[in-house]
Amino acid sequence: MKRSTLTITILSSCRVALLASALLISFAAISGEGDHDDEKKDEHRNEFVTMTQEMAAQVGVTTQAVSAGTLNITKTVYGNVVTDPASLSHIRARFDGVVTRVNANLGDKVKKGAALAVVESNESLKSYSLTAPFAGTVIARHANEGELSNGQVLFSLANYDSVWAQLKVFPNQLRSVAEQQAVQLTLADSTFDTVISHILPSPDEQPYVLAYANIDNTSGHWPVGAAVLGNITIDTLDVSMLVPKTAIQEYEGNNVVFVKKGDEYHPKPVSLGKQDADNIEVLSGIAVSDVVVVNNSFLFKADLEKSEAGHDH
Repeated sequence: MKRSTLTITILSSCRVALLASALLISFAAISGEGDHDDEKKDEHRNEFVTMTQEMAAQVGVTTQAVSAGTLNITKTVYGNVVTDPASLSHIRARFDGVVTRVNANLGDKVKKGAALAVVESNESLKSYSLTAPFAGTVIARHANEGELSNGQVLFSLANYDSVWAQLKVFPNQLRSVAEQQAVQLTLADSTFDTVISHILPSPDEQPYVLAYANIDNTSGHWPVGAAVLGNITIDTLDVSMLVPKTAIQEYEGNNVVFVKKGDEYHPKPVSLGKQDADNIEVLSGIAVSDVVVVNNSFLFKADLEKSEAGHDH
């Protein structure tokens, strides 16, 4: 048996010189008589990539041991962010009268108990203040000095520190979804883990029900009206082996993971089972405690394929 060593280049052109000296891919090339297909199988069985610990750190390759774990089986639903009804108030004058002073304007942030306006009662001719029932933002103003209150809404006040996800659950999903189930919400680059608080019929006889989940929005990253995705955990499954989905690569028609042995990274075909949003069950091909690449495993796949193409020529 003859062993040859090929130099590999990976990543972007700005890293070529650095990686060329650090990555080596080794192939076992079988000489002599024998079936060509068997020779190729043996060759693939013995191929691996060599990378030092220092280089792995520089290119963002990370590993972890294979272990048992729990999969969270989810249903995906969609919806919108809506205002918390308890944090929205439409403020009217208690007694009809004349607005004599206005202290708050559109967009103002006010504290609980702050005087928004002063009204002089038509009956007693005494003045009294309209106060904020909670801390929030003035989102509407319909009061000007000298105008009559006449029972109309003078201010609308909202607090967006707490909002709700209003998620649409269709009939084919309804049997799996229940109150108090965990749900992970996603909006752009933000995620939030919460639970379904309550499920209500939709208005206007729409063909779905509405599941509500509370969101802490003190960050301000969950604006009212924004479309959100929700992954509702409908079941959990304990498995004997799982890996992050980022560890899986497709190579030569197989799902593989790259198992680390010292400075060598070996592609190992694996059989896969159930999965959740982040992890996937491994049925066979590796063992518990094997150390596999979980970030940037595509680098090894790309260089194996590149070097294989050069080897065939």
